[in-house]
Amino acid sequence: MIRKHTIYGHTLGCRLNAYETEALLEGFRLNCGIERADEPEDASIILVNSCAVTGRSTARSRKAVRYFLRRTDAVVIVTGCVAQVAPEEFGDQNAIIVPNTDKSHLVETIAALLNIEYSPDSTEQDIPSGALFPINAPEVISRTRAFLKIQDGCDNHCSYCIVPLARGRSRSQPRELVLSQAEKLASAGFREILLTGVDLVRYGNDLYGDDYDLTKLVRDLLSIGGFRVRLSSMEPIGLSSNMIKGIALPGVCRHMHIPIQSGSDRILRRMKRMYSKKDIIGLLDKCMELFPGLALGADIIVGFPGETSEDFQETVDLISHPAVTYLHVFPFSARPGTPAASYTEDMIHNETITERAVYLRSFSDEIKRKFRNTQVGKNALALVEARHDKSSGRLIGMTDNYIPVLTPDGSREGELVSMIIRDDNICWDTR
Repeated sequence: MIRKHTIYGHTLGCRLNAYETEALLEGFRLNCGIERADEPEDASIILVNSCAVTGRSTARSRKAVRYFLRRTDAVVIVTGCVAQVAPEEFGDQNAIIVPNTDKSHLVETIAALLNIEYSPDSTEQDIPSGALFPINAPEVISRTRAFLKIQDGCDNHCSYCIVPLARGRSRSQPRELVLSQAEKLASAGFREILLTGVDLVRYGNDLYGDDYDLTKLVRDLLSIGGFRVRLSSMEPIGLSSNMIKGIALPGVCRHMHIPIQSGSDRILRRMKRMYSKKDIIGLLDKCMELFPGLALGADIIVGFPGETSEDFQETVDLISHPAVTYLHVFPFSARPGTPAASYTEDMIHNETITERAVYLRSFSDEIKRKFRNTQVGKNALALVEARHDKSSGRLIGMTDNYIPVLTPDGSREGELVSMIIRDDNICWDTR
């Protein structure tokens, strides 16, 4: 008896990876009739979408592949950034490696290798020139908010970052595809769409020059109606006050995330970040002015080669700006093939890096709590999620400014509910 194939997906890293994993799983379903397995042990195919942004994420990717090969009988497929920049990491393992550059053809490739019938889905015909993978936005990452990829790749070439090697140059999804997918997601009932990509700020540059950019795309998305728009990470390289002003529209969530990385001009120059501390302060001031009640997160790298205690204190001073409400802290990780990997004479002791990271994570908890306290008594629209609060059993919702709350009794998943933020309905220990 021939076993009917089922597939399990495992994602490491960013939201963009999660989005693409879901698109691939949906591609297997539509084109090959292969349904998902709820557990890896029940799958005949396991797809691992790897992450190479840090040494730790690379190690986790390798460990995941090893685990699935040892604990299951499934065919293991590895794609993503490690498969692109360091396929040798899986060289001693019996897995099928598909780099990012071949991700858009992965389903067809695997179907041919495993002798699975492949019938291209009709919705992927007549694809516009320059379209990025995936063409169709998957609807199963979340049943409440939809993710929509509008851009991929990066042209910044920061000295520590492997992303340009892993994902290539900056490329935009044609606006007609973005808008048509948004219309479908709105029709499916999604009340929030999160725009995702590697460098959203560069959207449209490669296709339209100065004629059509992120601000115009956001305006056109809002004109569809039926949903609010949330933006994922916004690179400060290229982010201007005019762009912030252009996206400060009703229907855009008061939530931004900016990879600041350091508050020291000297370290920023070594990172090749192409902005100064003064530039960041200007952006933070503008964000607070245009988005009252804004939640703003910042990525920070600690222990970059040559970072002194004075450099670190400059970072602490910068992120003490009242606009910053939480942090994502990343200990420096030397990535092979990047310029910073050669700064060996300036490497910081691991103990110092750990100490600084612990301090910033504690600082993040403090400023997050302070921000949430400032919102007590304010009106909010919360998107009701599938999560339940363990003690009360009530559904958890997310406000547009990124505060998890207990939603009113009778709330239904996927709804936008109006409520007043109170001390007793904030989920203090969530996100």
